[in-house]
Amino acid sequence: MVKLSKIIIILMCVIILAGCWDKVEINDRAFISAIGIDVQGQGEEIGKKEVGYKKFIVTFVFPNVKAIRKGGGGEEPRFILSSMGQNIFHVSRELTTRSNKTMFFGHTKAIIIGEKVVKDSDTLKQIFDELERTHEMGRKVGVFISQGEAKKAIEIEPSLESVTGTYLVGLSKAKEKSSRFTPKTIGDILPDLHDSKCTLIPRIVPADKDIKVAGAAVIRDYKFVGWLGEVENRSVMFITDEVNSEDIIAIDDNVMISYFVSDSEVKKTGKMENEQIIVNITVSMEGALQQYKLETKNDVLDDKLLKRLEGVIENKVKNEIDGTIEKIQKEFKADVIGIGEYLYKFKPDIWDKVKDDWDDVFPEVKIKVNVKAKIRRIGMTK
Repeated sequence: MVKLSKIIIILMCVIILAGCWDKVEINDRAFISAIGIDVQGQGEEIGKKEVGYKKFIVTFVFPNVKAIRKGGGGEEPRFILSSMGQNIFHVSRELTTRSNKTMFFGHTKAIIIGEKVVKDSDTLKQIFDELERTHEMGRKVGVFISQGEAKKAIEIEPSLESVTGTYLVGLSKAKEKSSRFTPKTIGDILPDLHDSKCTLIPRIVPADKDIKVAGAAVIRDYKFVGWLGEVENRSVMFITDEVNSEDIIAIDDNVMISYFVSDSEVKKTGKMENEQIIVNITVSMEGALQQYKLETKNDVLDDKLLKRLEGVIENKVKNEIDGTIEKIQKEFKADVIGIGEYLYKFKPDIWDKVKDDWDDVFPEVKIKVNVKAKIRRIGMTK
């Protein structure tokens, strides 16, 4: 009995304490921080047959682990590798002939797609199909569209953070301070494209020594249809109830008003009259008056003045939202503001009538916007 117990203990130790047969030392790994995807062209001669497909230029950036360990010491803070191939992971395997590092995608923070790539639906489908199937990369990786080449955005070294992927993730986490872009991950975009066939992806604007993330690319049926500016993106976020905080600048009688939105709420109602779908959207916000005028005959403690300033803010936001809705409906014809989702969830009787023709119905939906602004705090005054 004692011998049997010893044999069992030995066997358990063999199983539990077995070595890792496929381990890779940390110094031999390339922890890919960001990936840039551009398109090279199409029409390659394979044997004697012309095949129309596009090759991708894929750029990888990863931190220099040695420089991090030494605290800099004159070492390059990051490495950039770029090559051409049929897809992301094909290129990563091709690069093993040019690098002594094993690429690891478990810590990837961002994927930047070039503007030319998203203008072709088949190409974009291929990329997202690969991202959906891969087990090497998580669903929380941020996705961005570069205005221009993704490679150029990757090669820029931001002054505040040397590693591009980490820098972009930091900006995404700071979205609570601004609504000028809407952070999106692989896990956000794939359901959008499967369900509503349209989505917004934040835009990157590369500069000489900096990267700006503002606005969004509008994607419909896996194809780029246009850009939304910073203010237009904010309007979309107001409609979709995603604004956590924001600054509104308005003008009242040649005096600038700075209003900080600390809370926002959206309510929607919908109905159908004479075959016309009508959706009412009410955006209610409250916040603080950050700036008005130091010396004025009007006192901001006066309720009448506060009401007037609230009206100015309401008109400002309403006009911006109305303009954005018109652009989305008439120019892009892409329901990125969730009207179809609202009808599906709360007005199924209406949705059942229009769901098969929603792409044609959405541009004709009558959307009425009402904005309510409340100044809760006026700051410290005499």
